[in-house]
Amino acid sequence: MKSQNIEKVIKDFCATVKTDVKTTAEMDTRIISDATAAHQKTKKKQSAESEPNIWRIILKHIITKFATAAAVILIVLLGITLLDKSATPVYAIEQTIEAFKKVNSVYVEQTIREKGKSFNFKMWARRGKHGKMYFGDYRQESSDGIIIANESENLTHCYYPSTKKVYIYKGLTVTIGSFLDIDFFLYLKEEMEDVKIEYGKDKITGKDMVFLTYKEPSRYKSKCKCGEITFDLESKLPIRWKGWDNPDFKGEPWLEWTLIKYNPSVSEDTFKFEIPDEAKVIYDE
Repeated sequence: MKSQNIEKVIKDFCATVKTDVKTTAEMDTRIISDATAAHQKTKKKQSAESEPNIWRIILKHIITKFATAAAVILIVLLGITLLDKSATPVYAIEQTIEAFKKVNSVYVEQTIREKGKSFNFKMWARRGKHGKMYFGDYRQESSDGIIIANESENLTHCYYPSTKKVYIYKGLTVTIGSFLDIDFFLYLKEEMEDVKIEYGKDKITGKDMVFLTYKEPSRYKSKCKCGEITFDLESKLPIRWKGWDNPDFKGEPWLEWTLIKYNPSVSEDTFKFEIPDEAKVIYDE
């Protein structure tokens, strides 16, 4: 940029803020050189935590040689980026609460570890008429059998192939739980202890993630004493969840949601149960 152009822009700006600033070609050259060098130095050191220091680094090189107002204008004209586009945006639980308003169904893969053994489950759930994900339509599949809770029928079917028995319960007796719903995150925000948030790369997907850890208040006597939730930074929704039966995150989690998908395509047949011909039906009111 030519010296007279810099001088004109700065004079116009200074006229606005009523500041008398004069420049020379030599001064312009020094300012451009110092500002560029400061920008390069900042880019190398820049991180999510150091972004607020960028102004101080640049102005340290310029303010002593020029009026602060003129320096700000010059930085803009040089095209110096004060906030790196790759910097991690700030995450807040309120963003997840808002994002869940657009979720109507979920698919989850779950692992439970008990006494050295692992049990795997696949689960589907759909938002109920009352607006909640829990106690709406629900389906669970595992090596032990199938459980289906149907809201319109107000019935729960539990089928165990090993015994060839189907238990039918009135009402919705099985649910995916409250974790995948707004209520849990309101509860997390207001009730959980030692809530900590960290940013980082996901080892599985390589994407930017938020890792939130928390501890259950001891007065609730919950089996899950502490947990870790991994949030996708783009969607603000959790993609994994781990829960420990001790308060110190020791060992493998006793319960783990290894995969969570949102708004999967689910047909009405997903939550319908057909009783096998050879099965014995047991009604439990």
